[in-house]
Amino acid sequence: MGTREALSSNQPRKNRPLKRGDALGRTEKLRKASPIRRVVVGSLLAGLIVVVMIGGRTAIRSVNEWTKIQQITIVGLERLSREEITEKLNLPSDSSLWSIDMDHLKGQLETHPWIRAVTFDRVLPHSLIVQVEERQPAALLRASKTTYFLDEEGHLLPGETTKAGEALPVLEGMTSKFFSQHKDESHRRAKQGIHLAELLSERFPGRPTVNVAHAHTTIVDLPSFRFQFGQEADRQWERFLVLYPTVKDTIERKSQEVDLRFSQKVILRKRTL
Repeated sequence: MGTREALSSNQPRKNRPLKRGDALGRTEKLRKASPIRRVVVGSLLAGLIVVVMIGGRTAIRSVNEWTKIQQITIVGLERLSREEITEKLNLPSDSSLWSIDMDHLKGQLETHPWIRAVTFDRVLPHSLIVQVEERQPAALLRASKTTYFLDEEGHLLPGETTKAGEALPVLEGMTSKFFSQHKDESHRRAKQGIHLAELLSERFPGRPTVNVAHAHTTIVDLPSFRFQFGQEADRQWERFLVLYPTVKDTIERKSQEVDLRFSQKVILRKRTL
């Protein structure tokens, strides 16, 4: 008997099952502890976020102070003045190289009719370089009692025309009001008129005058010739160049009107006006 008791006492005791009351007590303690734990963890996270935000703001403030804009260099100006550009930029006195919105500034400057494109360069620690590409006059527009410059894309350039414009081709048939009310169409007509004036100037002497009053017909007047083009002007001009060697003497001997508006035809007639 003693041996059996000794053997049984050396064997591991089996875990006794928890009583129902004990299990409920532990669950209740965990439930009470969970809200407290959540509050503590939430407070720690909130504190960490505040610290990060304060540190981030301090870092941003330091960077802005270190890169505060003290010098603005503007290059590419011919007609426009530095004052016009800085007025359009309208930068606050505390602007830094990293606080400014380049796209916004670019949009502001490119609303100026004489500005074609703008680029910016940051030069640490305090310099901003503004590269301006101005539109270049390619023709004159005679509109009512006022004459304007036009660039090669057909944009109306306000302001006083200079003596440099005396050698440029002249466009007629559109007003400044037409440009403001029919932007795309006015650009298309002006662009085509300038293009045709350039083509004819390469072949014939004299200053071209181009009538763009009609949507589908462009009339180019030179001292001794008048050309009428339709919608496919480039193709019509190529057709004329093929025929030109055979009619060159006739055209150059007397004032002629060359009508290229009709398909597969080159019509020559005596110029009346």
